[in-house]
Amino acid sequence: MSIDFSPDLIRKYDVAGPRYTSYPTAVQFTPNFGARELAAQHSVIAGRTDRSPLSLYVHVPFCAKVCFYCGCTKVVTNNRARGADYLIRLLKEVPRRAALHGGATREVRQLHLGGGTPTFLSLPQLAELLACLRAEFRFAADCETSIEVDPRTVTPDTIAGLRALGFNRLSLGIQDFDPRVQVAVNRVQSESQIVSVVAAARAV
Repeated sequence: MSIDFSPDLIRKYDVAGPRYTSYPTAVQFTPNFGARELAAQHSVIAGRTDRSPLSLYVHVPFCAKVCFYCGCTKVVTNNRARGADYLIRLLKEVPRRAALHGGATREVRQLHLGGGTPTFLSLPQLAELLACLRAEFRFAADCETSIEVDPRTVTPDTIAGLRALGFNRLSLGIQDFDPRVQVAVNRVQSESQIVSVVAAARAV
């Protein structure tokens, strides 16, 4: 198999750009927007009578290994105590956010846990987080509840446990099946691992 290599194409795209997976994008953040401006913005939000549905995102930044292509906010560690400390802070932050955004009066139609690797948290820890979110926000009966998983670190039992917690959608990272590319980006995962996760998800 030959690989086409275009120096002109590499030069064309070898420029810095904003992170498209973050909103607002990184270029929107400036030192001029601090705690006072954030409080003022929250006052505007809290004063609205808008009761449109909500979509929630919870970031769990921990990963056991770094993927070289990743630009997300992350902490690379195998120390599970870091996750426990982070959860303590999340459980304090959720009620604050809910109060600012009318959590009890606005229906949540989407919840996504991303990262990092959200399953860095154990199933009991995820259950605690979901219980807190459900206590503070009003979830639709058919809420799309998704979580990002790493095929290298979840088992069929983990998938079944996530389903039991109410997750009904998975985000699964598959960058490439070519072993050379996987080594280059430090994300080595076999096709059998991926197939196993997909099969476990479909089974539940």
